[in-house]
Amino acid sequence: MVRNLDTGVHTVASARAAWVVPAAYVWVAGFALIHVCAIVSNGGYGAGVDPGTGASGFNCVWPNAVVIAICLVAAGVIHRTTSPPRPLVPAWTVFAGAWIGMPMLVLRGAATAVDESLRVTGAMPYGLFDQRDDATSAWALWSGRGIDVYFMVGAVVLAMALGPWMKKSRRQAGLWPRDQVPS
Repeated sequence: MVRNLDTGVHTVASARAAWVVPAAYVWVAGFALIHVCAIVSNGGYGAGVDPGTGASGFNCVWPNAVVIAICLVAAGVIHRTTSPPRPLVPAWTVFAGAWIGMPMLVLRGAATAVDESLRVTGAMPYGLFDQRDDATSAWALWSGRGIDVYFMVGAVVLAMALGPWMKKSRRQAGLWPRDQVPS
């Protein structure tokens, strides 16, 4: 929240950099596109697995379709929190979606960062997830690392895009006393 010195009015929009919201949309669209490509290739080039060894058929379509649907919901959350309020969607559903989505991205990215550091240092040569058999090619290794970074970038961008709205919503709901609202 930023207080405009001319009017004394608190605004959310000025607390957020102009590039953050478009970056959040691009991140979500890119993530959906990764999963569309996974469906089109029928598991031929999954991230983190050797080419041609990924799930195919229904086992490929179903989880990727679920992720694409989640991306549509994420785009809705971004839109709802960064544009004028719409009474069609209760604020608590958007708030819950934001608080569930961002920690999931952080946990996914952090778990794989720990896994990667254990493999690189030699403490656990096959990592936490025992990638002895399913990640033997350079494609599997580097696509997996790229996805891990993508998760962390998504968590940061979405936190920056939704953070000001989430603070404002908590204050309006009375979850923080006015004098203890983080700035």
